[in-house]
Amino acid sequence: MSWHGSKAFTADTGRTCEVHLPWQPSAALQLMSNDQPPFSSPQTRTTIRPAKPSDKGFIAGLSGKVFSVYGPYRTTVSRWFESGVTMTYISMAEGRPVGFVMIGALSESGEGQRHAEVLAIAVAPEFQRTGIGQEVLLYAHKRLEELGEQRLFLHTAKENLAAQKLFLRNGYRPVQIKKGFYPSGQDALMMVNDLEKDWNPK
Repeated sequence: MSWHGSKAFTADTGRTCEVHLPWQPSAALQLMSNDQPPFSSPQTRTTIRPAKPSDKGFIAGLSGKVFSVYGPYRTTVSRWFESGVTMTYISMAEGRPVGFVMIGALSESGEGQRHAEVLAIAVAPEFQRTGIGQEVLLYAHKRLEELGEQRLFLHTAKENLAAQKLFLRNGYRPVQIKKGFYPSGQDALMMVNDLEKDWNPK
């Protein structure tokens, strides 16, 4: 799915529909301002900051590296980033970007409402299994809670068990399997996180 202003183009159906963002764009832009203090984690020696336009190359390159099996996501994720209606956070380690999470608006929640969605989350292969993915995901949770969001959706490949473990560990639960969801034909598992509920990552 790609975002253009207040409309979303769904790659699977080719249809364009109106999208009501779960937050006001001005609030998102304010939250994503470069003046926002970075989040630091002494356990992984990383910092998290809002993405800048200059991060496009990193986001595109990493998306192509880790998502290409599912479709042309180097281009797709770049378009999401350029759309101006997503929130993206970058994880920095050793003086360079090593991961990111991108949040958008879910076009159909199945409940007649609009909710936030994790459009993409990725960590450079050499930094995977170090806790960076969980750290940047939880940072996004915190920012969304500050905006008043209570529910967050995502889609992950049915075959991607490592990602599912990460999401289950951080408050998500499976709600639906979507056949042929990805451009390359793979099925997706839709998951939801009720952010207001108390939980403890393990």
